[in-house]
Amino acid sequence: MFQEFRHIRLQEIADVNYLLTPEQSTTPIGLHSPAAAVMTDFETVTPVTVSQDQQVDEALEWMKSQHVRFLFAVNDNNQLTGVVTARDIMGRRVMSHMQTSGAAREDVLVKHIMVGKSQLQALTFEQLQHAKIGDVMLTLKGSGEQHVLIIDESLASVKRVRGIISASDISRKLKVGFEVMYEAKSFAEIERIITHGGGI
Repeated sequence: MFQEFRHIRLQEIADVNYLLTPEQSTTPIGLHSPAAAVMTDFETVTPVTVSQDQQVDEALEWMKSQHVRFLFAVNDNNQLTGVVTARDIMGRRVMSHMQTSGAAREDVLVKHIMVGKSQLQALTFEQLQHAKIGDVMLTLKGSGEQHVLIIDESLASVKRVRGIISASDISRKLKVGFEVMYEAKSFAEIERIITHGGGI
């Protein structure tokens, strides 16, 4: 069975003292770095989705299990219908829907509180290729948003979401301090921290 393979000589590691970390293998990231460096690319990472008909607290548990604070909502045909964040579920949106509809919390679904795709804006992958992180920060600092979507077109001219940039990823990669990063939830807050000290 192993005739086509060969033995590989194992090496001693007595003189090896260090572990490589991702930060060491890449150049430091700053506001002048390419914006693509902070994009989660769905060519290599599978986006986390939820049915728009999922109950909101179940969707929140799904987020926790996947270690994300953002989900793409899809319909029965697996087509994008909107997005929902942990902040949407834990904030006022659920209570507001319950008050206006008279529904109990267990009857509130993702589609009742999500931001529909008609309300979303995005950057194109081509725009991102020519942008710096600082450009993205400037563009989004007035929005109060925590995430921005990146779209492109397939070879068959089908538009799709190619990736996402999150404020938390930017703050982590810019090495904003942990306590500060925990508080910095939007692009605007990160920009304020970097401008007024306590950042990189």
